[in-house]
Amino acid sequence: MKKALHIAAAVFAFVLATGVSNAQTKEATVNGTLDVISEQGNLVIGSDVQWQVHINSFDRQGDKTNLEIKLHNPAQSNNFTLHYNSNRDAANEDEAVYTQVSFTDGVAVIGPEGGEPLPTSYKEYFKINFSAPGIYKYDLILRREDNVVLATVTETVTAGTVASIDDMIGDSRVAVYPTVSTGTVKLSLGKIRNANVAVMDMLGRKVLELSNANGTVEINTQQYARGTYFVKVMAENDVASSRLIVK
Repeated sequence: MKKALHIAAAVFAFVLATGVSNAQTKEATVNGTLDVISEQGNLVIGSDVQWQVHINSFDRQGDKTNLEIKLHNPAQSNNFTLHYNSNRDAANEDEAVYTQVSFTDGVAVIGPEGGEPLPTSYKEYFKINFSAPGIYKYDLILRREDNVVLATVTETVTAGTVASIDDMIGDSRVAVYPTVSTGTVKLSLGKIRNANVAVMDMLGRKVLELSNANGTVEINTQQYARGTYFVKVMAENDVASSRLIVK
């Protein structure tokens, strides 16, 4: 009996130890929205563009970190002005206080010296203004105070001279009004018939999808988070876009 109990205890201890050793640490993630703005054709030189970096800490919550922006071509730091939110208590873009970012050898460090503890998730708010068109490639790096990289992603954006949003299908213009909203907005499709409509956030995620839309469509934005959205209309083998800001 005692031998059987010893064997059972040993098996239980082995299973417990194996389970602990196989436990996986869920690493932090980092993801910016500037490349999404670029893909939408809305990165135009001479214009202030607001964007964010989204960070999820997962099992790294509490680690002291800084966000770094590392240009693949350091000389390109002369081609734009970048500001970050220095109000660390800001809950949204409206509360942001923008301070200019400086680059050294193509690298900028965001946040207080020595880092700050990671919350569950947060956003870094930025404002950028390009002075020269071109393709810009950079790394977003979440670096811990001991120099360990917790998360990194490489993004590429294209700054152009003219916004490339096409709001026409045939001779009909797609229009959202009002363009800044806290409630319901209307999407005018003009003569466009049986259109597919999608509303996407800055990360390219669909928050609304409609089929066979005609005339004027009402969109309730009350459940949307604050920020910029793109309304895509697809009909007649063509695509048109309009921009919407939710306050």
